[in-house]
Amino acid sequence: MTKKDPQATKAKLLHATVEVVMADGAANLTLEAVAKAAQVSKGGLLHHFPTKEALFHGLLEFAKQAWEACLAAELSKDSSAQVGYWHRAYIHASFNQTPQDIQILHAMRRVVSIYPSLFEAWREAYAQPISIPPDDRLALGRSLTIQLACDALWFSELIGLPTMPSATQQALYAELLRLTYEQ
Repeated sequence: MTKKDPQATKAKLLHATVEVVMADGAANLTLEAVAKAAQVSKGGLLHHFPTKEALFHGLLEFAKQAWEACLAAELSKDSSAQVGYWHRAYIHASFNQTPQDIQILHAMRRVVSIYPSLFEAWREAYAQPISIPPDDRLALGRSLTIQLACDALWFSELIGLPTMPSATQQALYAELLRLTYEQ
């Protein structure tokens, strides 16, 4: 008999939730549909997420963890001895999200539209100040410009605003990166 991996099962359930939300909409999601899509028993799903609301809160946390993993991966690519290293990682993570991460955002948009309490939970999480390491040493004005531009890009994706043309997005990306090097 193989050992069960609860984290892998939760991830499988959350990926299935995204699939079901994108196919059928958040309002039509059933726990049975998620369990079936994940190939997990309904009891297995209920063990991890006892209600639809708990499942949606899990999806919110899943999106947050995906972002944190993306940022951590980008941070590992630059030396913390260089000014602006954290901001470069933030820019790269913001502009280079995987299609799967973007799909999670689209699913969250659909969920939040019918469960406003989740938006409130997201607002509370977003209200927490970003912890920028002091050794990044980027000037405050540049720091805020970069964060707000990246967050606007993320938020526009979240709420489904039309994305800017690729060339325009590349120009913004290049300019934000430039701001991390120049003093």
